[in-house]
Amino acid sequence: MNFLSPIAGLLLAAAVLPPLLLLWFLKLRRARTPVSSQRLWREAIEDMRANAPFQRLRWRWLLVLQIVILLLIALAIARPRVQGAGGSGQRTILLIDTSGSMRAVDTSDGRTRLEHAKDIALARIDALHGGGALFSASGETMVLSFSGDAVVDCRFTSSAAELRRSIEKITPTDQSTRAVPALRLARAYATNTDPESPWPVGGPAVIECISDGRIPDLADRFLEAGESLVYHRVGSSDPENWSFSVCAADRDVRDPRQVRVLIGLVAEGAAPDGELVLRVDGAVVASRAIAAPDVADDDSFARLDLVLGPFTLDAGAKVEVELLISDANPADNVVWLELPPPNPLRVQAIAPVPDLIRFGLDSLDPASFDVVDSPEAFQPGYDFTVWPAKSLGDTVLPEGRHLVLGGVPGGLGIRQVNDQSAPAVVMATEALHPVMRGVGVGRLEILNAPTWKGSRGVTELMSGPSGGLVFAAEPVGRRVVAVGFDPMESNWPALPGFVAFLANTASWLSEVPEANAFEPGDVLRLQGTPGAKAMLSGPGLDVEIPFDLDGLGQFGPLRSVGRYVVQSPGQRGTGYAVNRTDIAENLLGSSEVLQLRGTAISGEVSGSAKKSIRAWILLFVLAVLLGEWWLWRSR
Repeated sequence: MNFLSPIAGLLLAAAVLPPLLLLWFLKLRRARTPVSSQRLWREAIEDMRANAPFQRLRWRWLLVLQIVILLLIALAIARPRVQGAGGSGQRTILLIDTSGSMRAVDTSDGRTRLEHAKDIALARIDALHGGGALFSASGETMVLSFSGDAVVDCRFTSSAAELRRSIEKITPTDQSTRAVPALRLARAYATNTDPESPWPVGGPAVIECISDGRIPDLADRFLEAGESLVYHRVGSSDPENWSFSVCAADRDVRDPRQVRVLIGLVAEGAAPDGELVLRVDGAVVASRAIAAPDVADDDSFARLDLVLGPFTLDAGAKVEVELLISDANPADNVVWLELPPPNPLRVQAIAPVPDLIRFGLDSLDPASFDVVDSPEAFQPGYDFTVWPAKSLGDTVLPEGRHLVLGGVPGGLGIRQVNDQSAPAVVMATEALHPVMRGVGVGRLEILNAPTWKGSRGVTELMSGPSGGLVFAAEPVGRRVVAVGFDPMESNWPALPGFVAFLANTASWLSEVPEANAFEPGDVLRLQGTPGAKAMLSGPGLDVEIPFDLDGLGQFGPLRSVGRYVVQSPGQRGTGYAVNRTDIAENLLGSSEVLQLRGTAISGEVSGSAKKSIRAWILLFVLAVLLGEWWLWRSR
């Protein structure tokens, strides 16, 4: 227990207790009356002694009750709180997590984590502002919700009704968790200045974060001087859940009518057994029983990769993959794809193209394979382009899909560690990546292998003793596979794995479903008729998207997973899929501590919100008053 106004309580006690005792000392004497004996008037003698100054005071129940009443009133004025935080006039900022993991239902009553978070927030409002001026704290509170971005639900106010309405209106999203934007916004409001004064409104506010604690971007953040953070934890630390980590579809480069759907699953905890169902245009075309694989001792989850198909599809289709299972988060059990119609493979190559490379590409049976003499003759519109690294120099690759052989171009986040090349063998491969699936490299030997190092966001597909050999990168507007050594200075073209590598690369570079696939939090950008408008429909959404004078339109962020349709005047609707495949967000284990840089804040479990007990004290005062009245009446 602590007190918000201890000085006020002490001052009241010091002001009223001495006068009460003085009144009992100076209680009115009875009139003097001659009597035959004072033994019959013992109480009169006692009254005379009680009213005589500096005589011993006789304690009575009425006096005791009156002292108790005054002490309780002084205690109420001191504003005690059980597990309380904040001070007199202190401002409070409530940060409520609305990310995808807050949709989990791993709670005792089957409600979502967000619903429990809102209950905690409402309890905090009751504790800080409930009961009007007598029972509430004298500060202001602000409400912010955060996921991929931050939303100001209610600015600083002392109105409990307004705060409650703003909390009740908060809705969940499917975005990943990012609290730094909300923290910056909260600090900006907390230090905002009065327009009529150049000085800040007040000191740092108390920040109360209501979340499951899975907030990775706080790990490198400090609390500012004087700032305090309270963490209210919701959710279970050991949920049982399945989620998707990969959802993609590709057409066979030799027969584009043949479609495979690639699925990656993540099993957390004791995930139950279930069934995976694939639907194409609403019809079930495949199903697979699934069971959680064994989890290593140092891992919190296990992966399961599946390939559904191939099956024949001559046209575009709506693909849906669903987990028929009862787990901790039903909201992440469905993913969607918008599969375009088959498109014959068209390849462009920049000369010179070695004969073995040309033979490997010809084996893919492309509809067209065009070789141009120089980079200046590059033409867009092909599924991908093959580049010799020497022809690029320092030139940045144009937008599109590219296979680069013999080096790594600039602009990909890959740097050469040193200028020397040395013989190398393959030490490791990223076997889960589509480009390396089924590619054997056990006998691969490289005569001259430069040493490369990729930055964050670049996938190292093949690694040597000193660094990366083959990379996959997806900078804005590009998808690139870069072979950091010259294949002709190795025995790779003579190995069966090289043809498999070219086939997988062609399939990965030429696939187009990702053009219509988004993650929650992404922005949808469209090209249309200048000055026209398109209608976007999706989960709980119907909005118009205007196109500017350049024919560009956009909407975002996309907050919810599901299927979206864009309808432009005079055109067929175009489908888009929004799926949450972020493993960090799909993992649901609630963190017991909120980790900041240099600070670990222990969480309070759901339901332990801090409350004022002033109302209970005043109710007890009323009960004591009734008891005193009854005692006085019974004399």
